[in-house]
Amino acid sequence: MSILTQLKQQLCEQMAQLHANQGVVALTAEWQLTDADFSLLGWLKAQSHSFPHYFLQHRDAPQTLIGMGQMIYFDDKALAQQFVSQTGFTLLGRVAFEGKACFILPRLMGELQAAKLRFTLHIDSDQLASEQQQLAPFFANFEKIEPLVFASNTLLNRQEAISEDAWQAHVEQATHAINAHQFSKVVLANAYTLSFAHPISPYDLLQESLKTNLGCYQFLWAENSEQAFLGATPERLYAREGNQLFTEALAGTVAASSENAQTEANAAWLLNDTKNQIENQLVVEDIAIHLADEVDDFQVGQAEIKRLSHVQHLRRPIRTTLKTGVSDMRCLSRLHPTAAIAGLPRLAAKQFIAQTEPFKRNWYAGALGFVSPERSEFCVTLRSAQVHGKQLIVYAGAGIVAGSEPQAEWQEIARKSQAMIKLFHT
Repeated sequence: MSILTQLKQQLCEQMAQLHANQGVVALTAEWQLTDADFSLLGWLKAQSHSFPHYFLQHRDAPQTLIGMGQMIYFDDKALAQQFVSQTGFTLLGRVAFEGKACFILPRLMGELQAAKLRFTLHIDSDQLASEQQQLAPFFANFEKIEPLVFASNTLLNRQEAISEDAWQAHVEQATHAINAHQFSKVVLANAYTLSFAHPISPYDLLQESLKTNLGCYQFLWAENSEQAFLGATPERLYAREGNQLFTEALAGTVAASSENAQTEANAAWLLNDTKNQIENQLVVEDIAIHLADEVDDFQVGQAEIKRLSHVQHLRRPIRTTLKTGVSDMRCLSRLHPTAAIAGLPRLAAKQFIAQTEPFKRNWYAGALGFVSPERSEFCVTLRSAQVHGKQLIVYAGAGIVAGSEPQAEWQEIARKSQAMIKLFHT
């Protein structure tokens, strides 16, 4: 009997014992895995009857969280927080760069950790007969796993939202504003639209990313089988365990080379470069300011190198203790968007971005994660892309401070965009 058959049987047995009028209840089934090749992403790909699909693989631990379908939806962060506090359920969610929030109680949530797979199925017992009917196609497809095969695809066209000449002008405008003390930092981004001959599977694309973009959060939010937002981001917004909050300043970038000696030399330069040190310290100070009223302490670790496939970043870990009563939504509002993705001061930088960039960021440079009473975690949705059928829109940005050189920043965003573009071998 397969793993999925066993889990399905456990859930069906619990459903048969349900009584009406208990509100929303959570049925759980778990199994210890022995098959190292079991693919939650392949299983999610096969569940084409219920959307949205959610996938989050942890950056630092062997942990993966998935969600499928939608029981309850919140676009109000306060109401989402109230629901978590009252019910004890976990919500999956994301916040756009501009502030739009989306939190859901999924129909089914899966968690893979330490080779243990747990499924949680949410049922509205007040509508038990209707629920059982709706779940019939769900269980009919439950034991299916689709193969993840990234087929070759022909690139037909590539367009940049901002040309190199326009980028130079934008950076010059930004540095002029910085010299005029309108703000001290702004993060400017570009969007690359790639058009292919055949539809792109976001699941197959993310599987390719899992193979190559190591040391990152891997994430996906699919509205349907052809439209999804996905990426591989190195940056944590925050993680909370009880009243302990963990965040970081990830700012300052240099290239990673195929030659280890050159990569090490670049890392040594980054650790000692004044411009990048200043950029990172600005992020630390911004986090400290925004959390000042919410925490009892603020501990900043030593600067270190976060190495990825094409770039290296300067990183400082930060640990704090939250004051009593400080909620996750309060932390989200305080920390997002950080100086690493918007600038300093936050409002002035966001206004400059809105006036300058010829596209809306939406979910790019937003936050994605989960909220529960005991623990919560959100990553910053960088190194990301939007799939629309045969089109892939890739986003990348760079922090602009006093002394930034347009050409160097142009090369930086080109390197960052390769996290997604390289997967197509274009």
